Amino acid sequence: MVQQVFYAFMAALFFSFLFNVPRRSVLVTASIAGIGYLVFMLSNTIIEADLTGYFLGTFVMAALSEIAARVMKMATTTFITIAVIPLVPGLGLYKTMQFVVQNDYTAAVQTGTHAMLAAGAIAMAIAVNTLIMKFILHLVNKKKPDDIS
Repeated sequence: MVQQVFYAFMAALFFSFLFNVPRRSVLVTASIAGIGYLVFMLSNTIIEADLTGYFLGTFVMAALSEIAARVMKMATTTFITIAVIPLVPGLGLYKTMQFVVQNDYTAAVQTGTHAMLAAGAIAMAIAVNTLIMKFILHLVNKKKPDDIS
């Protein structure tokens, strides 16, 4: 498990260089990816439902990205775009195409459906986290009635 988290960290680190993100955010982004992947692995071990793992891992990544963006005064997408890469179900999509080429349509539908559900869980986690953060920021920045001048 530690080895896989390290690989997720390294993948995000090198993708940071590939996408030319600001140097001061590279280690933070890679750390967010490693922590999120650790949550993904732990939730798969404990809950044994990988779609829930995709959601929880991405949700943690998105929350940490929001925090890092506020602290470092950068865009949230700088962090989450790279951090989520280790969770993207690329192998499932590849195998789906491989099954289609091999005319094994049953396996293609099963694999493709699972890959699309995983991608949907990732997107849903980012969306839910964004909504929660917007709500929290709205509550924090809301003026109190006695502050009206």
